[in-house]
Amino acid sequence: MIKLKSIIYKAGIASLRMFWCIRGRRNIKAFGEDYYVTADTIFPNYRKFKLPKKGCTSEIVRYADYVQLHSVVHYAIQLKKQPIIIDIGAHHGAYAIILGKIVQKTGGQVIAVEPNPQSFNVLRENIRLNKLEDTIICEQVAIADKKGQMNIELIGSESKLKLNKTKHSCIVEVITLAQLLSKYNINCVDLVIIDVEGAELLVLRGFPWQSVCVGKIFCELHPYAWKEFDYEGKDFQKFLSDNVYRCFDMYLNEHVTFYSETYIGPTFFIKE
Repeated sequence: MIKLKSIIYKAGIASLRMFWCIRGRRNIKAFGEDYYVTADTIFPNYRKFKLPKKGCTSEIVRYADYVQLHSVVHYAIQLKKQPIIIDIGAHHGAYAIILGKIVQKTGGQVIAVEPNPQSFNVLRENIRLNKLEDTIICEQVAIADKKGQMNIELIGSESKLKLNKTKHSCIVEVITLAQLLSKYNINCVDLVIIDVEGAELLVLRGFPWQSVCVGKIFCELHPYAWKEFDYEGKDFQKFLSDNVYRCFDMYLNEHVTFYSETYIGPTFFIKE
């Protein structure tokens, strides 16, 4: 079947190239512009991962997450001696099971945190299907800056904590990262991944920065949702400054100030 698909694909490309030769050019639409090249021009456009037809950030979720996943996996492969990874907002476990397979070889551990009860059930089943029960620890809690309870709005992969009850929310237990790490006697974390739909600073405030060392932090930023959690750009800027971090997105843009509420997406923090 695979060979047949390959033959059909190559035949299709050959037919297109013949058409382009007769026409005298090949036209390509990418990044909001039309380009014209010869039929034999090699252009960076991939069959299963097309370039965006609009602006370079028009498909930021798809592209930035793609780069982040590659970066995270590349980093995890290099980790030695029983690495510890914390995945906050694990959803169905895409990151958790990929990273779980990697660190399983070196006796490492992944702690996957997912408060949405529906997503949590899928997460556990995916872990079981991949025989990673001894490598991935599941925690059905939310992470914030203080222990207690909060509402979570159940909207699939975009489920998020809410300060107030909504029509589609339920109550979940909330703990801090300090409490989570203390529960498992962890004093060093190799990788932290955070995707919490706006509650980023609440998660980061609860990390025991003075007593626990941390390797890399990948954190998806949603400035448009920060005000829902009673903080704003200047507060996030102060956190980075206080902890001596620089923040870069997947386009390698550094974010020093946060005046705009525009979605930033996955970022990684680097110590100055």
